[in-house]
Amino acid sequence: MKIFSRTSIYFALVLCTFSCKDSFVNVDNPTAISTANYPKSVSDLEQLLAGAYATQHAGGIFGRAIGPYSTYLWDHTCDLSWQGSPNWIQMAQNNALPSDNFLVQIWPDLWRGVQRCNTILEACENLNEEASASDKESIELIKGQTLFLRAWYYSYLVAFWGESFLVTAADENKMGVPIITEVANNLDNTQVERNTVKECWDFIISDLKASETILEGKTWTAEADKYKVDQWGVKGFLGKVYVYTRDWQNAKAYLSEIINSSNKSLVPFEDYKMMFNGENEFNSESLFELNLNVDMTYSGANDLSMGSMIGTLISPTYVGDNGSPIASAWSNVFPHEKNIERFGFKEGHYFPAGTLAANVENVDPEYISKSIAAREAKSVDPRLWVACLQPYVDSMTVSGVTKPISHYLDISETDMEAWSFRKYVNLEGTELEVNRANGSNILWLRLADIYLLYAETLIETGDETSALEFINKVKRRAYDYDVNSPSPVDYASLSDKTMASDALLKNDPLKYERWAEFFGEFNWWFDVCRWKIGDKEAAFYEKIRGGQIQWNDTDYAQPIPVLEMSANSNMKQNPGY
Repeated sequence: MKIFSRTSIYFALVLCTFSCKDSFVNVDNPTAISTANYPKSVSDLEQLLAGAYATQHAGGIFGRAIGPYSTYLWDHTCDLSWQGSPNWIQMAQNNALPSDNFLVQIWPDLWRGVQRCNTILEACENLNEEASASDKESIELIKGQTLFLRAWYYSYLVAFWGESFLVTAADENKMGVPIITEVANNLDNTQVERNTVKECWDFIISDLKASETILEGKTWTAEADKYKVDQWGVKGFLGKVYVYTRDWQNAKAYLSEIINSSNKSLVPFEDYKMMFNGENEFNSESLFELNLNVDMTYSGANDLSMGSMIGTLISPTYVGDNGSPIASAWSNVFPHEKNIERFGFKEGHYFPAGTLAANVENVDPEYISKSIAAREAKSVDPRLWVACLQPYVDSMTVSGVTKPISHYLDISETDMEAWSFRKYVNLEGTELEVNRANGSNILWLRLADIYLLYAETLIETGDETSALEFINKVKRRAYDYDVNSPSPVDYASLSDKTMASDALLKNDPLKYERWAEFFGEFNWWFDVCRWKIGDKEAAFYEKIRGGQIQWNDTDYAQPIPVLEMSANSNMKQNPGY
């Protein structure tokens, strides 16, 4: 859904860049943009706010890098078909370097989001002094959204670059990231030290609490405002942060309030399976989503764009006219084959043993019939086919023609399970047909997440019976049963058998449900970090196509980019780099 005019995005993105004080940026042209003449109205602030929202899908964030250039690699959601980028391979081996090209994109775009939020907050204070009563109310709502967004950007900064999540008391004083609340107006202001991890999470909570106060009772009903965060988005984020920081009493209070008072509900399975592909957006399950739209003018990695390029990197491959795999776009990464097994798929392989060429003519017909039967009988977790496209069974549309999904492009190993991603790709055409600017909204926070976070909180506070019920609610929807009634697929206990066969997940319904429900949704890495299970995950996945996974406990935190280390004399590098 299109909500921003391209003009407003352009001004919002450019003007934030020039919103430093006059002493820092000298503007000789009196008609040019400066803090002396912009922002001067609520309308101006709304333009700046549009830019702060749009930065969420800048190229270094959800425009391209979050997922295929970061979390998908670290938690092994993906493996690499493209073998031409050594740093990409190293990241997937958990061997990121301070000079990594991809981290160099993520770090500055997240900080740009912080800077734009600081600019807006400063402008809100300046305009509020002489504003009318009605304008003061509008300015306050802008401030509430901006505080949420600043907390959002900081949550990624501290989760990626903080030395540790708050797992033990000893983690509180480990290095986080600098806390910056004002727009820098000279070079000295950019020479900042790192705050502690606890100070960073406390700051995030403080911003969210302030946002909650302002947005209490606020919902957005106009079509053009649906993308804006409301009271439930803020409360949901707070609940999640309290789980992340192991503040179980506050987590319980916020998560239960959402469950009992928000009127949110899990959508039916038929809606669920399509809501990551541009359909059923802003539905009853969504608490906050990044609003995207196909943009035929700017490709997704450009933050002037209204779309995202993530789909281009993870794009499916299909059967070409000669029977061999064809890339639907860049087709760089595909689901790690261990993930197919983890969903419980044990129906053999689409190529018989000894097959030498990845060609549709070599597909085992019995495999296809067995796979369809397993899907219909739900003997495999149905979320496998929500998250992934199965070679020679599923299909996509290419230039209006239905094409079978193929063994993934450039995977020479014909015995490897080389499926394609399904979430956040264009099923009605190729990514090139939408200018590499996919318009599928990113469902950043939804009720299934709240249910499983609440279940975890209940376990930690001694109510295992209720915890199991909330885990089962999520599983029931996945199998298309009534969410609120007992079903044949219910777990009988918190240590019941799951679809996974690996040591970590096979008897842990909570962990398995978080993994399966959010596969391909950029969440699992943060669970890996806060549960400190990186070593176990590395042992399960073992290797990628580029080599063995090499895990060290310092891999929970990414290296500060070398450019930042050079530019900021007070910045300290993370251990292990």
